[in-house]
Amino acid sequence: MEIQHLLNSLPQKTPIVIASHLNIDGDGLGSMISLYLLLIQKKFYPIMVYDDTIPYFYHFLPNLKDILPLTHPRLKQISENTVFFAVDCSNTQRLGRLNDIREKCSLVVNIDHHPDNSSYGTINYVDPHCPSTTILIYQLAKKSEVELDSSLSMSILTGLITDTGGFQYVELNQQLLSILEDLINQGASVATIMRYAFKCRRYSALKLLGIALNHFVYDYQYHFGITYLLQSDFELCGASEEDTEGIVDYGLYIPGSLISVFIREVDNHSFKVSLRSQDETNILPIAHAFGGGGHLKAAGFKIQGDFKTVYHNLKEHIQGYLSSQSGTPHSLSV
Repeated sequence: MEIQHLLNSLPQKTPIVIASHLNIDGDGLGSMISLYLLLIQKKFYPIMVYDDTIPYFYHFLPNLKDILPLTHPRLKQISENTVFFAVDCSNTQRLGRLNDIREKCSLVVNIDHHPDNSSYGTINYVDPHCPSTTILIYQLAKKSEVELDSSLSMSILTGLITDTGGFQYVELNQQLLSILEDLINQGASVATIMRYAFKCRRYSALKLLGIALNHFVYDYQYHFGITYLLQSDFELCGASEEDTEGIVDYGLYIPGSLISVFIREVDNHSFKVSLRSQDETNILPIAHAFGGGGHLKAAGFKIQGDFKTVYHNLKEHIQGYLSSQSGTPHSLSV
């Protein structure tokens, strides 16, 4: 069953929940909100739910007040008749505690663009060639003949701009330019998205960035950069997780750099690793080797262990991976 047929056949009073992944980003938020607005235009009564704090630099987005916490009383009404939409979420693990809701629903719709999506939905609308999940919502909106008003357009464009790094990770072809023109004509603002998503940062974030840059090390032989932040760094700056946005990109600023790595301590002996690449370097195999996932040029994973061991093993693995890509002998290890 296709999504279009589902929307045409569902009774309008059908309970609908829309959710996205942990550590939500602009595409996850934009997808949630744009699908929410689309369904409202189709006369449904959807609920958006997220189990954490929305990053402050996305507060320009419309309808944020409509996103409910997991503890909201309305979510107690979830039953097997509820349709669960998961957007921009490659697997069920990334839903975290929202899986408690998903497991109660007999119909799960999975809308995503990650190449390693596990097809966990009853209906899977997955296109790894799409630059953002919001563009899949855009296509659905066009097929559904709903009005692309300013709020819907702004949500869609936010996902596209943030997931492509301001169009750094995708070639702007005629199709994307046409979509961009359509969204702008309907009231979406590129300048607003760029300003808030990329340049709106608290003082604590700037202090944290300074520490991360001080920790930064560049490997000139294999052309990758690596940095890290420990819990003590966050405490020193009075910073939180959302203040790390964009830090991983700095390792790619060096000419010739292939990969940038950012290790963040989330708990005692627990770390989150973010990976970015450019040119033709595919970092997804590195993420998969450590049980993670993502995109060809933006991926990540979580890892347990003491910091020195994690740092050393990851550095060695990346050196091995890059040498295997270039043909230079080096032992691979995880």
